[in-house]
Amino acid sequence: MSGKGGSVQVSVIVPARNEAATIGPLVEDLRRMFPPPLEILVIDDCSDDGTARVAREAGARVVRLSAHGGKGAALKRGLADATGQLVLTIDADGQDVAQDLQALLEEARRGADMVIGSRFLGRFEPGAISGLNLLGTRFFNGLIRIATGVVVTDSQAGVRCFRKSLVDRMCLRSTEYEIETEMLLEAIRLSARIAEVPVRRLPRKSGSTSFSRFRHGLRILVTILRYRLP
Repeated sequence: MSGKGGSVQVSVIVPARNEAATIGPLVEDLRRMFPPPLEILVIDDCSDDGTARVAREAGARVVRLSAHGGKGAALKRGLADATGQLVLTIDADGQDVAQDLQALLEEARRGADMVIGSRFLGRFEPGAISGLNLLGTRFFNGLIRIATGVVVTDSQAGVRCFRKSLVDRMCLRSTEYEIETEMLLEAIRLSARIAEVPVRRLPRKSGSTSFSRFRHGLRILVTILRYRLP
């Protein structure tokens, strides 16, 4: 995992807000999966439930935002602070399977610049996604195909792997859930090599999502149209 001089080669970024119930086991799973000096970077989006403390006690490096900024703001901070040559992202809510990250890492090491963990190539466990959210993701997949000519099966996936050199060339403006869409579109604009691998999606065991179908769906739509229109 490390390069010359013991430098960190792989970073895992976990954006988190009020996920104290799930962040600890996730960090522990990541530490078991990957030997040191893996960097686990939890970006605490101004939680008020002890998320930062639990993550730190589990062994993560924690960066706490001074004000609630949204998932996009947390991810951008993590990408800026990450020291790895390869950067993995995973949600903090316990719905993603940490073990699936290994397949993304292997695909990146085979030459991909961006690897998407596709739940559609893998599987959704019962209760992992609502019917409306499933239809919404399929709609955005199709819209991105029309706008760019690039076919992906899971444009909204939160489990991903990037080359840091690609991330550093991206121009990211998103602050909320549209960040995944913008990062994909930026990768397409930069002619990056994009691959997908199957992953699993589990139902939430605690807490609730802050994703709003109308508000955040509209922001995703605007992000796609902004890239499509001159």
